[in-house]
Amino acid sequence: MNSTTPPTDPAKVLQAGYPTVDIANALKIVRPNLGNDAGVALFRLLRLVAIEDILGRGASAMAYYAGKKLGKELGIVKLEDFLGLCATLKIGIIEVPVLAKDKVHVDVYECVTCSGLQPVGRPLCHFEGGLIAGVVEHVTQRRTQAVEVTCIGGLGDRSCGFDLELQGELIK
Repeated sequence: MNSTTPPTDPAKVLQAGYPTVDIANALKIVRPNLGNDAGVALFRLLRLVAIEDILGRGASAMAYYAGKKLGKELGIVKLEDFLGLCATLKIGIIEVPVLAKDKVHVDVYECVTCSGLQPVGRPLCHFEGGLIAGVVEHVTQRRTQAVEVTCIGGLGDRSCGFDLELQGELIK
């Protein structure tokens, strides 16, 4: 293997210290003919089919923690800015019917992950739950955990609903 051919073995990739793609770089999109948008179908095929085929039951946890990490790294300081981002990225229509000191409930209508699917008998929107928890944790500086309690495509509900529990102060 020459020095310009990247290793394909995951362990060698980690050992080689290849740089990661950060948020700013990932959002640099140059597609003069096709534009910035990719279809919901592509996202779902990756998230619900390919990743679940590879990781099995671990896909849910991976999606949650990926969303949470991303939510914290976005650097959002006001929840209103997060709602705007969700609208821009078409993640879903977000409503926050409960916003208390230690508890938050978020409903996502027209959820990008599952809206329109036939119910499969389990919640599906772990990425969205993690994303919401990560943003709330960053904004409030309190440990936050999200649990999906309703799901459009997973359980046949009207929205994907997330109960968030805010715990003690974060250690900086």
